[in-house]
Amino acid sequence: MRSASTGLRHRRPRAVWAALITGTVVCTVLVVGLLLPVLGLIGAADATTVGVLDVPVGQIVASIAITYLVAVVLLVVSGLTRNGPLAWIAAVGAVISVLLGSVWPLVATTFSSITQAQDFVPFITGLIDRVLG
Repeated sequence: MRSASTGLRHRRPRAVWAALITGTVVCTVLVVGLLLPVLGLIGAADATTVGVLDVPVGQIVASIAITYLVAVVLLVVSGLTRNGPLAWIAAVGAVISVLLGSVWPLVATTFSSITQAQDFVPFITGLIDRVLG
């Protein structure tokens, strides 16, 4: 065994590796099992309405990019630290970030649709008033 003066290498604790692997697997499952179906649902809704649905694509892309970048940074922190609890906190933070980034496109599209429907209601009521006299 080497002495401290000759550069003893400390191995990462198993908790760090467990946190990194678990965080990476859960984040990957969330992307495949949640984000892709959400994007598919939004795309299908846009296709069935023949483009009438106003999908906030820029907001969706920005939110996914930001939350996934945060998740990658947290996973890197989880892998580089030698502190098990800190690794788990970073891994859980990465999972939460991916979860938020995966759900936000659905929320953003819903808010956009509600705003669009609120603009559409006065048009319909005005049209009904014109027809009925």
